Amino acid sequence: MKKITTILLCVFLCASILVSGCGKTTQKPLVPENQPNTQMNTPQQTNDAEKRVMANRFSNLAMGVNGVQKATVVVSATDSGMAGNTVTPSPTSIPGSSAIGEKLVVMVGLNLDTKIMQDKTKEMSIKDEVKSKIMADNQMVSEVLLTSNPDMIKKLQDVAAGVIQGKPMQSYAQDVEELNKNIRAQ
Repeated sequence: MKKITTILLCVFLCASILVSGCGKTTQKPLVPENQPNTQMNTPQQTNDAEKRVMANRFSNLAMGVNGVQKATVVVSATDSGMAGNTVTPSPTSIPGSSAIGEKLVVMVGLNLDTKIMQDKTKEMSIKDEVKSKIMADNQMVSEVLLTSNPDMIKKLQDVAAGVIQGKPMQSYAQDVEELNKNIRAQ
């Protein structure tokens, strides 16, 4: 009798496991073909933390180029009126986004080997390589502005350090606009 009870109990247990495991899985509702996917068309903004991660990644990419000793990066929105609200730095020297919408300007201060600084052709070659690496890394980057001018690098470092210390980003809007204009004028 014990043997039959044990066998029936095992059969019942197996049957209940099979029945509970064979339920229909929940399916994601399909978007009708004639209805546009609004997620793909919605402009997306990057927040300050994402820009900080980008700046750090761009700095690391730049330092990966032979001849670059240090790279300071500030990421801002292309809209100069919003630059003070969206400045995000890297103190030195992560996955790219393919969001549609906001375009970014990346300002990079490069500290190069002294030998390279004397050869303008090599300097331009390094700047071109850094620019192409950053542009290829993230589709949101519309422009990369590079400088090896020590005065502008110092200003970039000041902006980066202030934002990292938690100072209001709005207080750097004028500095970012000035840097943007001066780097373009080089």
